[in-house]
Amino acid sequence: MSTWISETEFRQSGAEAAGITINVPFLREIKTDYEFRELLNNVYHEIMHGAGNRTIRFASESGNFAQKVAERLSDLRDELETYFALEECYGYFQHSATQNPNVSRSASRLQQDHETLFLQLSEIIETTWQVVYRESSPQVEFQKITESFDRFCENLAHHEQEEMELMMRLCNEDFGVGD
Repeated sequence: MSTWISETEFRQSGAEAAGITINVPFLREIKTDYEFRELLNNVYHEIMHGAGNRTIRFASESGNFAQKVAERLSDLRDELETYFALEECYGYFQHSATQNPNVSRSASRLQQDHETLFLQLSEIIETTWQVVYRESSPQVEFQKITESFDRFCENLAHHEQEEMELMMRLCNEDFGVGD
């Protein structure tokens, strides 16, 4: 018979001290859902590889183009939130029967990266809306937006690579690797 406990009871029970690890099958399944990836690639292409001189386009069409960029980034943030929520609910274990401090530290750090990445994207969206509402200069801000979004994409790709490497390490530990 299972018993539900509160978050406080969980922390006080010592179960949290066992560390966290990842649920490789579920995390792998979440990562193979290409909807999020496709949206990320489309938004990246629209922002980074727009036709013509992006600075002039962004400045001259700041109302329309900037609003479209802000809306697309907001859609991406919504999908990112869902993606991370699925990872955190099904891809990470809050405590593990196996003790592996290295895995626990890595998994904990990777899980904390979710908030950092989400806030990084939110800041880019805020800057874009400031252009839409003419609270800042489109010429200056567009370069800042593209650089920030490119950096966000690099950080997200690095995060995803680290999660994949941790999954592979756990698979190798669970199944062993041939000598």
